[in-house]
Amino acid sequence: MSTRRAAEDRRRRPAPQRRPVLSPGARIAIGAVVALIVLVLLVRGCGDGSLSADELRSQAGEICASANAVTDRVAVPNAPSGGERFLREGLAQLRPASARLAALKAPEQLRDRYERAVALTRQEVRLIDDTTRAIAGGEDVIDAFAALQAQLAPVLNEANAAWRTLEIPACVRR
Repeated sequence: MSTRRAAEDRRRRPAPQRRPVLSPGARIAIGAVVALIVLVLLVRGCGDGSLSADELRSQAGEICASANAVTDRVAVPNAPSGGERFLREGLAQLRPASARLAALKAPEQLRDRYERAVALTRQEVRLIDDTTRAIAGGEDVIDAFAALQAQLAPVLNEANAAWRTLEIPACVRR
């Protein structure tokens, strides 16, 4: 009977405690990381990473205002020979500003209009770049500027309308 009693005693004893896989400090650290991730997701709204309408307007406006301030200081040439330099100095500001505008992620309700405005701004940059190359290649500066104005006018009108619709007046070209 002692064998039977020993078997009963083993069944009555609680199961041996298993060692935790993680130390209490590790559990706390993991809990803190999980809480931080949840907090970040809540703050960001678990969205697609797009800006709010106000953030978009503010950031795009700052980009355009900064670029405009610098391009306004580019010296207007007083002779045709300065035409290429004038365009190059303007492009030095317009290219990065255009890229920065394109990098902003508009909220869903403004996305199509914003992407169209940015596309038109990039088209302006391409037209100016093409004209700069044409002048560098020997095209008459006066003729090149006249052609550029004719090409830019409808693009600028559409871009300005788009920026106004988006309520980002700093991006409206004069």
